[in-house]
Amino acid sequence: SSKLPPGGRLVTIEVDCYHAAIARSVLELSGMSPRVEVWIGHSENLIPRLMSRFGPNCVHAIFFDQKGTRYHDDLEMLEDGLLAEGAFVCADNVVRPGAPEFMWRGCDPPR
Repeated sequence: SSKLPPGGRLVTIEVDCYHAAIARSVLELSGMSPRVEVWIGHSENLIPRLMSRFGPNCVHAIFFDQKGTRYHDDLEMLEDGLLAEGAFVCADNVVRPGAPEFMWRGCDPPR
């Protein structure tokens, strides 16, 4: 969050309340909590809220690290007006256990 532009925000989505509590504690201790929000819930429920909270084209970078079979669905939601031009998209675990639909989209993005 230290590299965010003035007024920039970092939002992280965590499904596990325990992990979210740890993240919030670390952010508070580091002094970064005013610029970072930890949202608790499932990505399919929370991604749509980004539009109402931050407006269109608000996502400049995204890192996926959840169940690989969700990546393509979440990316599709983000592509519907949330991703900024030139946004950075990165995902973990795309080979093992695998995220073939996400990989296909990454290799042949919509035009």
